[in-house]
Amino acid sequence: MNILLICGNGVSSGMIAQRIAKAGIKRGYPDTKAEAYSYSQLEEVADSFDVVLAAPQLKFFEASIKETCERHNRPYGIIDNMTYSMLDGDKGFDMVLKLLNEKEKED
Repeated sequence: MNILLICGNGVSSGMIAQRIAKAGIKRGYPDTKAEAYSYSQLEEVADSFDVVLAAPQLKFFEASIKETCERHNRPYGIIDNMTYSMLDGDKGFDMVLKLLNEKEKED
């Protein structure tokens, strides 16, 4: 599975992206990959990913993120502050699984 993390410029989300990918692999999803990009790149890269996670500071842009993800048929979520600041890959991966399961039920 391919996970996209977005933040203001793609730097801070890179650290948690690595941990989320490791958590997925550790839990039996060997094809888990996570990459970080800037919020401004979402439109051009969304189709390359299965799910989109946004840094907490992007909450103010949620309407735009939602619109872009709906247009590309990608589930998305805003990572909570604690998970993000603690770089908690396990909780981040839990969020990925929840979003993908919800999308599967919709389809």
